[in-house]
Order: sequence, then C-alpha cells, then structure tokens
Amino acid sequence: MRRNPTEKTAGNRAINAKPSTGEIFADGAIIELVSGSLGLNKPFLLLWDGKKANIGPFVEHGGCVYEAPDLAPSLCRAMRLPSRTIAYGSARSLFAAIADLFRHHLALPERESRLLASFSISTWLPDCLSTALGLAIFGSEQELGIDVLRLLGCVCRHPLILTELTPGAFRSLPMHLGLTLLLAQQEITPSLHRLLRASSYRGMHSPGSGGKLVDLYGPKAIFCGNDAELDALSAGVIHVSVTRSEPQSSALTEQAQSEIANSFQPQLLMYRLKNAGKVQESPLDLSTFTVATRQLARTLALCFPEDSELARDAVQLLRAQDDEVCGQSHRDVNSAIVEILWAITHERKQREVQVDELAKYVNALLRSRGETLMYSAEEIGWRLKTLNIPRHSSSAGRQILLERGTSRSVHGLARSYDLPCTQRKDAGCPDCKEAQAIRSK
Repeated sequence: MRRNPTEKTAGNRAINAKPSTGEIFADGAIIELVSGSLGLNKPFLLLWDGKKANIGPFVEHGGCVYEAPDLAPSLCRAMRLPSRTIAYGSARSLFAAIADLFRHHLALPERESRLLASFSISTWLPDCLSTALGLAIFGSEQELGIDVLRLLGCVCRHPLILTELTPGAFRSLPMHLGLTLLLAQQEITPSLHRLLRASSYRGMHSPGSGGKLVDLYGPKAIFCGNDAELDALSAGVIHVSVTRSEPQSSALTEQAQSEIANSFQPQLLMYRLKNAGKVQESPLDLSTFTVATRQLARTLALCFPEDSELARDAVQLLRAQDDEVCGQSHRDVNSAIVEILWAITHERKQREVQVDELAKYVNALLRSRGETLMYSAEEIGWRLKTLNIPRHSSSAGRQILLERGTSRSVHGLARSYDLPCTQRKDAGCPDCKEAQAIRSK
C-alpha cells in the first residue's frame, strides 16, 4: 500500500475531479474513504485494484480522477475512518478477535459477544446486500449499553454515535457516506420507527426537503433501556441482551477506544476489499428457521463469503432468538385464528362457523399454551377483518362461510405465518395441492 498524491491539481483540488464517497467497479476495483491529513476536514481516498491499495487526496481509475468530499468538522471528529489496510489473517480469527473485545472490555457472555462481532463485520458489506442488518440492544444498565455502542464504534464501518434521533434529523444525515448509525434512543416514535424499518432495505427512498429524495439505507444498532420501545423494532433484527457475566475487566477509556480502532479498522477495511466481490447467495439450509428469522439468517450468512463454516456458526447464534419468536407466535391470536380455521376447513364437516364459536376455540387453544388473555367475539371479528377473512350476517349472528375463497385465504395466511399445519398435506384439499405445485416449481 502506498500514498499516491496526484499532480493534476489546481490549488488543493484536482482538475475535473469527480467527488466520491466510495465506489465498487465492475472490474473489481474499489474506492474507499480513509482518514486524511491531520487538521483537514477532507478524507483521502483509497483505490484497491484487487492486489494493492494506493492512498491519496485523489485517485484515478478508468480515465477518471476522483476526490473525497469536504466534510463538516463535527462529522470528521465524530466518524471514525481507517487510515490504511492491514492483513487480517482469516475471517474466523478476525471474528474471534472482535468477539473477544466485548468479553474482555465489557465482560459480556460468549453468545452476545459473538452476535456483536457478527453485526460489526456485516457493517462492512451493506452495499453488497439487499438488506442491511439491524441490531436491537436490550438492557437495564444504561452505562453498559452506551459502552456497547462505543465499542461498536471502534469496529463498525463509518460509525456515528447519536442520541435522540428524530425523523427530520435522520433525513438530514449524510447517509451517502455509508454510515453505521449507533443510536442511544429513549423514545422511538411511530414515524421514526417506520423510517428505521424502511431504511433497512436498499433502494427505498424517502422524501427530503425541496422535493429531493434521500436514501437512508444502512446498518443501525439501537440501545434503549425501555424494552417496550425496542419491541417495535425486534422483528428482522439481531437481538442482544447485555448484562455483565462478571465484573468489568478493562476500562473503555478514550485511549483504549482509539487503540482498538487503530488496530481493527484497517483489518476490517481489508476484509471489505477482499470480500465485497464474493458476496453471493448462501447455500445454507435455513428451512428450520421461522419466516420471521429466515431473512435475517440469510443476510447474516452472506457476510462471511470466504468461510462457509463460520457463516453456519454465525447463523446458529440466532437459534435462541428464533425459539423465542416461535414461542410468541405460538401464543399469537392471529396465528391461532388461522390455525383453527385451517383445522375446520380440512374437516369439511360444516359450511360455516359462527364468530362467537370461533372465539371459544381460539381462547381454548391459547389457554392451553399458557396465554391468560381472553378475546371476545367482537375482538376476534376485528382480527378477522385485519386478516381479510370476510364475515357475513345471519340470524344467529356474524359468521364465516367456509367456501373456496376463504380456504385460499386461510392457506395463504398459514404459509405466511409459517404454521406447522402447512407441513400436513390433505390429499383431498385443492388448495393444499395448489401450494404443493407452487413449491415444486
């Protein structure tokens, strides 16, 4: 790796230079932001040609000269950038070293430390994924939660630690820099929740000021002492509950953070340079995970393209989280409604079912699974409306007609909820046959 300042300058700017915050080219070359000279609010650029890296205020590729943008001084101080690249050995050794940071400095348990390492590595490849991984950090000890964010700030790509983010402030952030947002958030409003969820998907733009569109895509980790606030974001993100397994063994001082970042940021940059072009669909069998966790597991597996065994090990860290999702789904009233209607439809003994009768069946099923809440017929009726299962009036009250349209809806809902009953095929049911035909294509 060598520094390569250009002679094509006018003052301190390149002639006809194109501003760049990073590029991945079709020939495998990559441009990355790296820290610049001390005292300047302008990063340098690194050009990787697949074998070596050149660093300078300007880099040239494919006949074009590129330069980094000027950044606000406050942003330069808050966002870490690597200054160079360093060999990282293997993906497994890098993963283990990052996990050890969380164990050594914060005394976190093994599984939680490995999950945090998984998220950290994933932040170096978000532009190679269709979905950026998110992280929900649960815990009652605020100081520990903040320290987790600080340590993540040493190993995540382009980290930015923020507090009390609002939707307007989110839209104003320079997300085109490839930021990893590390949020200490006391409240997650519905509008912020929608933005955070939507910004996990690449290509989803949000309206900005002056008729402009903004792209807020990128990885995010959120710590909030109130579990109820994080529950809204829990679907589709990695869950980490942070409690110390033993007394803290090493203080996370400013100097310690700088030393960690100076050691790991160059290694992780090299990991990105070597693996950005290798990300492809993982061959892992994820069918044993619920639908809610399957996409999360698939995205996580893609972040370890050079080590399929490490990808498998990282995915298995989500097993406990998926088991919890299964337990919640087991007691979910919507799932219970669909499960009961599935059973009644396949019995083929009646043409309709009264809503109040369905409510009794649903409450009995949920009670057998440990649920203490009871649902009235009116509440079940509203649930049926949200599930798009039509109800009709009769002399005996509201009822569901068990016709073919209802059967199709129930089968579709059962598949979307990933209910166990979908594994039992009824040879005499045309909708079961239709679903089987779709799967076999």
